[in-house]
Amino acid sequence: MLPETGMIELKSLADLERALRETKRPVVLFKHSTQCPVSAAADEEYRAFAGTHPDSALFTHLDLLAHRDVSNAIARRLDVRHESPQAIVLRGNQIVAVLNQDEITANALTALLGG
Repeated sequence: MLPETGMIELKSLADLERALRETKRPVVLFKHSTQCPVSAAADEEYRAFAGTHPDSALFTHLDLLAHRDVSNAIARRLDVRHESPQAIVLRGNQIVAVLNQDEITANALTALLGG
């Protein structure tokens, strides 16, 4: 867990499975590259939103360079084309939105999750 935001770090396929079992609240799967400036900006927006709206969803965080297997599993399992950065919003394991690159903003997350 990332303590400053309460986000769950996705470091393994088991972490992903636990996140996907959440049904009481929305789940946001956030994937980013630590070597990309667009990802850095999206990560900042995402962390800020999650930090100020911790109860609006289960927020996850995936360093896709370190955990490519988990990123690939997300793409396969959800049938979503991989992009980076990417935020996939689920409700009851159904995709309600896929935000890519500069679409990942606090305003977009507010529209999807409230706030």
